[in-house]
Order: sequence, then C-alpha cells, then structure tokens
Amino acid sequence: MTIEIAIACVASVFSATALIAIFHERRCDVLHGPYVEGRFARRPFGRAMDTIERAIPFSDVRDFVALLGWKVRSVSCLASAIAG
Repeated sequence: MTIEIAIACVASVFSATALIAIFHERRCDVLHGPYVEGRFARRPFGRAMDTIERAIPFSDVRDFVALLGWKVRSVSCLASAIAG
C-alpha cells in the first residue's frame, strides 16, 4: 500500500510542477504577457494583496515576524552544523 501512496505523491507533484510551468510559460509569452501595449499587469490575488499591504502597518505582524526570526535563528545554525 505504501508504494501506491508514494507513486501517487510523485505523480501529483509532477503534475502540479508541469501545470505551473505551462502557466508561467504562457505568462512570459510575447503574445499573451501583461506587457502587451494597452494591457494592464494584473496580479492573480491583487485585491487581497492590496488589502493585506494596507493592514500590515496597523497590526503587530512586523514585530511578530521579527521576534519569530530572532527565536528561530538557532535552528538554522543547528541545521548548518548538521549538514556540514
């Protein structure tokens, strides 16, 4: 049963990677890209990202991320020591 699960995981990762590559290739295409004259560059989640960008200065997210990075710094040191 575990071999089937492993095959399914590998197949789904391969399929997702192939789809992302196709979408990226189409976005970079000369005929379909956002840089065609008269076409605006649209972000997939533009409205949500704008809302988040406006909300971040009013919240404590920056302080939380800075504190989290400070606390987790030893994990990267440990990982590099194990890898080296």
